[in-house]
Amino acid sequence: MKSNHFFKSKFFLLQVGIALLITIVLVWITLTGLKWYTHHGEKLRVPDLHGTSLEDAKQNIEQKHLRFTIYDSIYNPTYEPGTVLDQRPLAGSIVKRNRNLFLTINAHKPEQVRFPNLIDNSFRQAYELLITNGFKIGRLEYLESQFFNLVLYLKYKGDSIGAGTMIDKGATIDLVLGRGSTYSVLAPNLMGKNKSQANEKIILSNLNVGKVEFDESISSHADSLSAKVFKQYPVFNEDLKIRPGNNIDIWLTKDTLKLQQADSLLQQRLSKVLY
Repeated sequence: MKSNHFFKSKFFLLQVGIALLITIVLVWITLTGLKWYTHHGEKLRVPDLHGTSLEDAKQNIEQKHLRFTIYDSIYNPTYEPGTVLDQRPLAGSIVKRNRNLFLTINAHKPEQVRFPNLIDNSFRQAYELLITNGFKIGRLEYLESQFFNLVLYLKYKGDSIGAGTMIDKGATIDLVLGRGSTYSVLAPNLMGKNKSQANEKIILSNLNVGKVEFDESISSHADSLSAKVFKQYPVFNEDLKIRPGNNIDIWLTKDTLKLQQADSLLQQRLSKVLY
């Protein structure tokens, strides 16, 4: 009976109330601390750092309450040493405070690598080896040869280049390939591809990248990275064949309506061809 009276006493109820209040306060402090620590609900837009000096990029990043790490360096003679050439996440991305940005900056001088032996390889093998070794693919040229897409020789800045030559990493390499008995190839469908994807698909279709134009929706480097192809020439058509090494021109946009209209027109044209 005494215990029953104790649990009903003002002293016990007061202790329970104090314990409950302390628990509520501790939970509130914990949740508030977690929100502050993780910056829950806080959104920051990543600035466009492409083409800025590392010093200016650092100042911009700090003003946005972000951090950065230099992830890589490559050499591009178009820019001053230390210029930001790439960033991840991309400009315009939404991140939390103190997010770490990974920057690629322009090196003071190019790294030199030994050029691989690609003569008599297939074009696809040569393509993979060049990309793996940090080179860029330039123009494809076709000459008379018994085998289609066989590598006859390679050129750097207009001159042929042999295996073992020390060359700048990131250099653009032109390939001279055999024509074989193949006198025409199919133009690829580039609709909805970004510039990098379109370039790769054009080259792997045994063609060259021609004119590249952006419409009025593109106002920054970040825009150009996310822009997509809405027009190409020659157009994609399964009945249309073109000579290997010919150019394909592309036009890019961020306008979703323009992209939808272009895709609709493509589907209409293809349906007429099929039926």
